[in-house]
Formats: sequence, C-alpha cells, structure tokens
Amino acid sequence: MDDTDYALGRSEAEYERLLEQGDVMRAMTERLFRAAGLGPGMRVLDVGCGVGEVSVLLSELVGPGGSVLGIDLDAEALDRARQRCKQLGLTNVGFQQGDARDITQGSPFDAAAGRFVLMYMADPSAALGQLARAIRPGGVLVFHEWVGSQPSAGPDQPQLAAFQQLLSRTFERSGAHVGIGQQLPRLMRDAGLEPGPGPICEVLMGPPRTPLAERRWPLFARSMVAKIVGYGIASEAELEQRIEALQQEWQRQEQLVPLSWLMVGAWAHRP
Repeated sequence: MDDTDYALGRSEAEYERLLEQGDVMRAMTERLFRAAGLGPGMRVLDVGCGVGEVSVLLSELVGPGGSVLGIDLDAEALDRARQRCKQLGLTNVGFQQGDARDITQGSPFDAAAGRFVLMYMADPSAALGQLARAIRPGGVLVFHEWVGSQPSAGPDQPQLAAFQQLLSRTFERSGAHVGIGQQLPRLMRDAGLEPGPGPICEVLMGPPRTPLAERRWPLFARSMVAKIVGYGIASEAELEQRIEALQQEWQRQEQLVPLSWLMVGAWAHRP
C-alpha cells in the first residue's frame, strides 16, 4: 500500500494507550455514531479496528441482533481485540486481518465506521469510495478524525502548544493528514457520498493535576519516539525535557486542560 509511515508504532505500550484512549473518548464517539444512525440490528464494518475499542462500542450499539466485523493490518492488535471481546462475553463481533478497502464480503454492510484511520490513508477520498462498495445503498459511512494542524492549547499553555506542534510535525513528516477533520465533508462529497447534517466538533478536556492528564500527551509522544528521533525533530533527551516542562506547566494550571486536539465527526450515505 502507498499509505503513510505509521508514526505511532506497534507495541504493547501503544496498545495500552489505545485502550485508554478508547475509554476517554468513548462518549464523544458514541454521540457521533448515534447521530449518524447506528443502532440495533445493523451489520457494521469497523475500519482499522486496532485493539478493538471502537468495535466494543459498536457491538453495544447494534446489540445481539446486529454484528460487527473489525479489520486491521496489525495481527497482534487483532489478538488483543479478540481477547478483550472474549473477556467481555461479546458474541456479535469478529475480526479479520487485512485492508478494509479490499474487503470482498458477500452481503453488504449497513455501515462502515472508524476513528483516527482515514488520516493514515494516502488518498482518503478514494478510500471512502472503496469502502462504500462494501456498504448497501442508503447505508452510512461515519468517521471520527482530528484537526492536529492547530494546537488545542489555551493561551496560558505555551508548553502544551509547543508539545502539540512537535507531535503534529512528526505526523506531517510521516505523511499523515493532520488536518483531515476539517476536510471530512468535502472528502465524502468527492467520494460520491451524500454528507449528513453534521459534523460534530468537540475537544476532550480534563482537570490538570490528575494521572490521566499527566500521562495523556507524554504517552502519545513516547509511542512516537522512534519517528520523532528518526525524522530529526528532537532527541530522546530533548523529548523528555519537553515532557517535564509540560508536566510542570500543568501543575500550575487551575483550569481544565485539553486532552485531545479538536475532534471532528462526520457521516455520509451511499446513494
């Protein structure tokens, strides 16, 4: 595939970060999926499912009368996803290794969904068109992406703004579409889809002096350290210094701090 140089890597630490990310962003993604019309009895394709955090949410939305198929390139992530679904006793979820754009299932899905996946595809609009082939006419494609090209930090959070810019530079060097959230409705139209009434735009916020706030951005950076160093953006020592400065800044904060970039969710129907 001619896609991006995946900047987050594939490691046990990254899989744990993804699971935590799924927990803290669940409410936002659930609001999006419900607004897009996902619900009981639907058959849904989870695009780039990773460790299955979105698959679990979809499983609950479609209920026992529906089903979810998660597809991802990472076999180890899929093993984690299967283990989690088994632990949760979910019987309406299955997983398959591969590229969702190449799926050749017999009967069409009612919907395709994904979070932070289009941004890593070389041509997101073409990808949407390919995914639409697996969806029935009138079915929905719904995606949650971010706008990482602009810091979500407040004016009194310069260390966080600089930290977010470092991460954005790394994503950009990898080829990822860091501002894709702003482009979702256009990309869907360009793919021949009929955009819904959204999008939904939100930023995840949290109290500054909590374990989640203290580790949220550092975990992001440590998953990306190989690319940060490899691209010559910062050394490991410089990165740790930035993390320390960020945590010191947050110790002085009295207001909520951003735990995400601007999140944009949009959906469209296949004609």
